[in-house]
Amino acid sequence: MKPNFKKILTHVGIIIFFFIIAAAYMSPVFDGKVIMQGDSMKADAMAKEQRDYREHHGGEAIWNSAMFSGMPGYQVTTPPSPSVFNKVRNAVNLNFMGYSRNIGIVFLYLVGFYVCLLAIGCNPWLSLLGALAFGLGSYNIIIIEAGHITKAWAIALMAPILGGMLLTFKRKYVWGGLLFTLALGMQIACNHIQITYYTLIMALLLGVAYFIYSIKDKWLKQFLLGVGVLLIGCVFAVGGNARLLFVNQEYAKHTMRGGAQITVTPEDLYKDGEAKSIAASDGLDIDYAYNWSYGKGETYTILVPGAYGGGSGETVSRESEFYKNFRQEQAPLYWGDQPFTSGPVYFGAIIVFLFVLGLFVVKGPDRWWLLAATILAILMSWGKNFMGFNEFLFNKLPLYNKFRTPSMSLVIANVSMVFMAVLALKSIFDKENPMDTKKLNMGLYISTGITVGIILLMMILSGNFTFSGASDTQMAAQYKDQWQFIQDVLVKDRKALFKSDSWRSLIFILLSAGTIWLYINQKIKKSGIIIGVLACLVLFDLWGVDRRYLNDKNFISERRATLKPTQNDQIIDQYAAQFGDVDYRVFDLSVNTFNDSYPSAFHHQIGGYNAAKLRRYQDIIDFYLSRHINTDVLDMLNARYFVIPAQQGPMVQRNPNALGNAWFVNEVQIVKDANAEILALNHFGPADTAIITEEFAAMVQGKNLERDSNSVITMEHQKPYNPDYVVYKTKTAKEQLAVFSEVYYAPDWKAYIDGKPAEYFRANYILRAMVVPAGEHKIEFKCEAPLLHKLDKVTLAFSLLFLVVVAGTLVLYYRKPKKEVSKQ
Repeated sequence: MKPNFKKILTHVGIIIFFFIIAAAYMSPVFDGKVIMQGDSMKADAMAKEQRDYREHHGGEAIWNSAMFSGMPGYQVTTPPSPSVFNKVRNAVNLNFMGYSRNIGIVFLYLVGFYVCLLAIGCNPWLSLLGALAFGLGSYNIIIIEAGHITKAWAIALMAPILGGMLLTFKRKYVWGGLLFTLALGMQIACNHIQITYYTLIMALLLGVAYFIYSIKDKWLKQFLLGVGVLLIGCVFAVGGNARLLFVNQEYAKHTMRGGAQITVTPEDLYKDGEAKSIAASDGLDIDYAYNWSYGKGETYTILVPGAYGGGSGETVSRESEFYKNFRQEQAPLYWGDQPFTSGPVYFGAIIVFLFVLGLFVVKGPDRWWLLAATILAILMSWGKNFMGFNEFLFNKLPLYNKFRTPSMSLVIANVSMVFMAVLALKSIFDKENPMDTKKLNMGLYISTGITVGIILLMMILSGNFTFSGASDTQMAAQYKDQWQFIQDVLVKDRKALFKSDSWRSLIFILLSAGTIWLYINQKIKKSGIIIGVLACLVLFDLWGVDRRYLNDKNFISERRATLKPTQNDQIIDQYAAQFGDVDYRVFDLSVNTFNDSYPSAFHHQIGGYNAAKLRRYQDIIDFYLSRHINTDVLDMLNARYFVIPAQQGPMVQRNPNALGNAWFVNEVQIVKDANAEILALNHFGPADTAIITEEFAAMVQGKNLERDSNSVITMEHQKPYNPDYVVYKTKTAKEQLAVFSEVYYAPDWKAYIDGKPAEYFRANYILRAMVVPAGEHKIEFKCEAPLLHKLDKVTLAFSLLFLVVVAGTLVLYYRKPKKEVSKQ
């Protein structure tokens, strides 16, 4: 087969165009600036300890001691993987150019959807239009500003996965299987399992639709062959990410997403009588998981971006009422059901119109699975606002209760609606199977009438809207007597934005409908001109909305983005030098203690930020470190310094009662289970007593562990610090029970006494404990993470096998006669 150089040049030119679009949007990058991404800056802070380790030791730290008193570091920053899919992902997101967090994301959005549309038979120019429509959808841009980088990469790979499936079901087994496997492997490597879960939902709907049609149209054998190819692809995609998936699976059992290990509540600490019991679960609490639920009415933003005020910090003009009254360019205009938001989910008025048109002109299984995916995505996004349906999903749908933020499910609709919109145009432009002009016109008139009619109806009904939402209640409590005036100002601007964006969307629909009418009725006969006009309209529409939420003002100099010690950090260092304190922790109440990772950049923290905290540590937070602060618990966590908010600014206080890194106790209190263990922490002296459940009772029973007053246990301070290795020296006259102020996580940590393996166990609900023999000894804790290293070998093996299979398949493919190749 000779390559078609004209087609190749077209594709190369379009890919270069995509880079230009992405670069133009992120142009401040070329001036050395970076996006002020909240979550990325949090990630930089929480990962600083691991970067320091890499700098001083030249390797990768497995454990991170900087937050939550210690947690697995591979949940903070992923160590280099031998996965081939990881390498390919880092190429296509422009990581090798240093653009993976900005230009590379938009580029991957565009290229991913472009490849998908090419795979299902769209010409390059129609594929370009679809890529622009998807890549510049407001949610896809807003999450870049928020710093949800891995989510963005994973979303970009949804369409190529589906494109590979469709290509396979169209009997292009080699190329379909290759695209599917490569895209799925890369998406899994992004480590955003929730987006992969949503992709699986779409894949199942697609598969069911094609299965039904394969029976109806008598090609079930070919369908099953395609399923076989896809299953083989799944094996390679999973095997090539074995380290990532199975280490995460192991860790998830011990996290908030693994469900509650206790059935008592913090309220049980402060009342007499029998403890109140709650139902045990194997996932997140539904109230927590469904906190960010899209409102039913708020779904209208997919058609009109400013319908619900835009973002919680919406940029306003100098002509706005808010600016005139308060001289501020950002206003809390959002009035939807979510606690707050960076901006609306807007797919584009043109895309919504074309989606509705697609319901009339797209035939076959694609119409039905895309419609089903769109409806399901919207219903799921409502979360607590459509509880009957979504509570059922939460309790019955496998693994669904591991995820939070229902509004995220709209990424499904983003893919499906753009997909349908492009297929609608493909059907209209299809000269080999032309549709009846009357039917096309009828579909065009109805879809225009529906979308324009909805906008006009909502504009009429808006006279009865309150333009007040959940966030207004919080602001009312904050501003008190001033609130009524502030709210009146906000309502005026909310109404103005609703009206102006309604007219904006209506105009884009009419312009695109008129353009298509010209083609259907032979006024313009070249489809390329129509595609060009629509592409310009889509670009103008989406670009204009996107720039409201991510523009040049969101970029700052790299110097400003660099982490620097705060004044509090400096004061703590001064106190530590004065008192000789090393290897301690800080309890910072001047920030949102358990949702802020910035303090973790320079000191080990009791708090921090991570979406997958250890379940037991979250229990400690809920019971003893949030509403009611228990100083005994802080002492056992070695909280040597407190940062306390005050009117004149945060104050640093030293805690003389912190128990240090390890200590010997005088007695053991054995309790029945985790419920009794967590409650027992409310009234105990951690310096003298260790609380142990019956699970570990055999470790201490029959032993005389009364404390030897002359015994000594000390931690050897390391410089540079190594979070994966902790050393203690002990000197005792008799056998003793030591408690270590280190988080217990048995899958990764191994213990040794004088170089020989030793047993340790859990005490005080979250810490480590060990029976130490008499004499002088060296105790070592090593974070070996055996599963991680074992799975690295599996990952490498599958990656190499995948490369061999691909190479062999392509050699055989190109050596076949032309007629045989055409069947593939």
